[in-house]
Amino acid sequence: MSSSLLPAEAHPRRARTSAAALALAVFALYSVYSWLHWRHYVIPSWDLGIFSQLAKAYAAGQTPIVPIKGEGFNLLGDHFHPVTVLLTPFYWVWPSPATLLYVQNGLVALSVYLLVRFAQRVLALWAALALGTAYALSFGIQQAVAVQFHEVAFALPLLVMSLGYLALTRLADTPAPLLRRSIYWAAPLVSVKEDVGITVLLIGLVVLARTGWFSTASSIAFPSASAPVSPRHERYRILLRSWVNTPAVAEASLLALWGLVWPLLAIGLILPFFNTGGVFDYSDKLDVAAAIGNPLGALAQLFYPWQKTATLGLLLLTGVLAWTTSPLALIAAPTLIWRFLSPQEGYWEPTWHYNLVLMPIVFAALLDVLARAAARTSVPAYRLGAAPAGRIVRAAFTTLRHRAATVLPALALIVSLGLLPNQPLAQLADPDFATTELSTTDQMKAEAVAAIPDGSTVAADLSVLTYLVPHHTAYWIGHSGEPGPDYVLVDKLGSAWGGNPPTSAVDYATGRYGTATYVHYRTVGTIDIAVRTN
Repeated sequence: MSSSLLPAEAHPRRARTSAAALALAVFALYSVYSWLHWRHYVIPSWDLGIFSQLAKAYAAGQTPIVPIKGEGFNLLGDHFHPVTVLLTPFYWVWPSPATLLYVQNGLVALSVYLLVRFAQRVLALWAALALGTAYALSFGIQQAVAVQFHEVAFALPLLVMSLGYLALTRLADTPAPLLRRSIYWAAPLVSVKEDVGITVLLIGLVVLARTGWFSTASSIAFPSASAPVSPRHERYRILLRSWVNTPAVAEASLLALWGLVWPLLAIGLILPFFNTGGVFDYSDKLDVAAAIGNPLGALAQLFYPWQKTATLGLLLLTGVLAWTTSPLALIAAPTLIWRFLSPQEGYWEPTWHYNLVLMPIVFAALLDVLARAAARTSVPAYRLGAAPAGRIVRAAFTTLRHRAATVLPALALIVSLGLLPNQPLAQLADPDFATTELSTTDQMKAEAVAAIPDGSTVAADLSVLTYLVPHHTAYWIGHSGEPGPDYVLVDKLGSAWGGNPPTSAVDYATGRYGTATYVHYRTVGTIDIAVRTN
């Protein structure tokens, strides 16, 4: 790899320091945002409570039973995410759902640092920082932080490492070592979630294509008519030998197979085995047979309704269009396809955490485009001739490619900054949100949580559910049957009731938990609490 193409090598300490400073700034920014969320009881869904119960169980050395999902519900039967066991040491240190928020912010910051370090091998230091900042402020990351912790955050550093090495192969004289590193970093991604395995499959295929083996294999398997034709069995023997001997080819093929096998095992065997119903709960989210039976309809379904087109437009804009010219862009295809073919409307939107894993792909693909431009900055003179016209064309090529390394990172940053007013971080400019003072509602919720004795079982709506996890066995208010919880909390202004809350917690609890008897315990503002007497 030519040192002239590695700007970071001129100032290695400055490069590392600037990347670390940006990562720390990103961690601080998102952690302030998350702290304000936690302080003001902003809970978008029950997911944080679910993962908090998982971390609490792992920290106690127990199976991840998550009562929020139902009595005796094993979360290993919900989604395939063994990587979440890594939450254990963090929960040991600070047993709170807020811990998970900071873990996710740390994973984002780590991926920012890694992306900048890879970019510094291709771009000027300021351009690498611009690319890293654009990534850090991208809509997919902001929206994921806003909806709080999800297991897919663990994919960020792994994807950046894998795809970063893949992008650097553009500048390598001997790309095989970088390709192998890309493969090794991609392999653990199958432990993040069942659908991420298909992303691993695509990474394996893209790596395989970058080895150049496909053209060799094609020439061996289908020789030209003018060339001497060996017997078929001999050609297959030569093909196998080339597959084994060509650097990184066997590893890339095995990675693709690894990425295919694990989702099949997870969905077909592992998840149903641990699931209380013996099934994969999300099998109805995608009708594969229907898509295969009507491919034209499935193709149209990728762009309509308009929410899908809006999400695609944001992705194109985030990577300033250029990222789609890289083969790495294909790695985003499986995630987009399963989401857009699903009847679940929430998957179509550019919100929630569903675009989080796409952000490293978009920016790594953009880096791949920039690395390709850097590798081709000098056009050999023999290809253009020594005539004046050749010199002019050579100069034009050089100027264009040099400017790409400057213009594209700047444009990506401008796009991310331009989208800020409509993204979650804009809340930091709202005085009602960006304040340390607790509102009357916040104080009410804190008092209601404190009123429940430690160690008791309690059912609550989303209003305070997550905050009950550390010191109680918490159930979602919709849990029914036995055992009836010790306490039932009903926030009459909670989102669970759609504006039509129960008249009292006692009546609600008595009707839902048949053999239990409840009496009024306490009323705190709009929160009514019932306690079990038998």
